[in-house]
Amino acid sequence: MHSRLILLFIVFSVSVLADVRQEVAFKLNPSIVKVHSANESGNHGVGSGVVIAKDHVVTNCHVIANSKGIHVTKYGVSYPPEYLIADWHHDVCILTFKYLELEPVELGSTDLLKRGQEVIAKSFGSNAIRPITSTGTVKDIFNMQGQHIIQSSTWFSLGASGGGLFDKQGNLIGITTFKTPGKKALYYSMPVEIIKKLLADGVRTKITEQAESPFWDEPPEKLPYFMQVVKPLLNQDWNELKEISIKWTQEKDSPEASYYLAESLFYLGNKTEAKTILDKLLGAIPDHAQAHWLLAKISEDEGNKVKSAYHQKCYMELDSELEAFSNN
Repeated sequence: MHSRLILLFIVFSVSVLADVRQEVAFKLNPSIVKVHSANESGNHGVGSGVVIAKDHVVTNCHVIANSKGIHVTKYGVSYPPEYLIADWHHDVCILTFKYLELEPVELGSTDLLKRGQEVIAKSFGSNAIRPITSTGTVKDIFNMQGQHIIQSSTWFSLGASGGGLFDKQGNLIGITTFKTPGKKALYYSMPVEIIKKLLADGVRTKITEQAESPFWDEPPEKLPYFMQVVKPLLNQDWNELKEISIKWTQEKDSPEASYYLAESLFYLGNKTEAKTILDKLLGAIPDHAQAHWLLAKISEDEGNKVKSAYHQKCYMELDSELEAFSNN
């Protein structure tokens, strides 16, 4: 009887959580728009946007770059923008309008964002008729030039560029921007702080010509380290991952760099050194779920079932999706 009550409680809790997510996602729908652009060759592109303030819609710059005509649509109504406020490097652009009678979202913050935190993505991915929703968790947070680039498990598809990434209260924390190719895709969002900066001191212009490529579209050797590690991770090239991670750690004291170095060492058979790095990492960041996940595997290989169970418990409490995501 006791076990049945526990099971019923878990099922009820999951059901309530799903209802809360659906309610938040539904409330965000009026603020998600479709962004249309056309270039001088007559080619037509579609992306997504989020109403962030009165008469302001944010999207990705690559959605509207080099366009000769832009408009956003909602409820069958088309709205042409007046001006553009652009951060081409970070791929975040704000379109301003004269009369945009659409409800803005609340702007959140990434300052207290944690790995394993639940997030919701909203966009017009796949050129959908209505905004589509994807739920997941934060997988990693990378510091790039003072900005928190968010990696999450909230999938999105072509047309989702410029969509919104929200916390479970419905506050905007990021803009869904790019993903890695293939079935084992990783999903990245630009932080809301870039939007706030553009709103505060961005310069309005009518020029849509792309001033520079976004950082994620640079040649491989110019990419930030958190992107350079993607290829060896997907290809399971542990020697290349080790080489990049060492360069990363030498250039910057980064917990992500330390973790990826430990992961490469683990798969190369140097579990002792990997364990040393992970123990040090957890000493600085006790809630680093990935470090607990890898230490659980190391402890299991060592035959230490008690320690393996402890680390399993930790990473499941911090991020229950982690094992499935890591094996994706």
